[in-house]
Amino acid sequence: MSGAGPGLVDAVGAGIAVLVVLYLAVIVGSLVMLIVAPVAIVRRPAWQWKLADQEKVLWLLLVILVNLFAVPSLISWFRIRPKLIAVERAAADGAHLGARTPLNSAVTGPRRPGTLRRPAPGSGGRGRWR
Repeated sequence: MSGAGPGLVDAVGAGIAVLVVLYLAVIVGSLVMLIVAPVAIVRRPAWQWKLADQEKVLWLLLVILVNLFAVPSLISWFRIRPKLIAVERAAADGAHLGARTPLNSAVTGPRRPGTLRRPAPGSGGRGRWR
């Protein structure tokens, strides 16, 4: 095996160098996402998370505590963040985001007192929310 020339040694050295650079890039990217993702999560209000059917605290804990190669951060950034942006845009347009949770529900805060109307004649005496 002493016949392996300097070309093979150079190729192996170059391959190792590429792997080290890739490893360092993953580590640096993971550290960057460890900073960027929690900030993006915290900045979104709770009502956006509720309307997007996501748990803010869960994603924050996943991103901070389980940041193995930034997988939770990347999932949060590329799968959850677009849902939150869609909710934000729909709310800005005044859209109703599903029958289950309207924008004026308790998710955004308590209702104002006095929003219960008098019942209409023949309605059985039940009030309705405006």
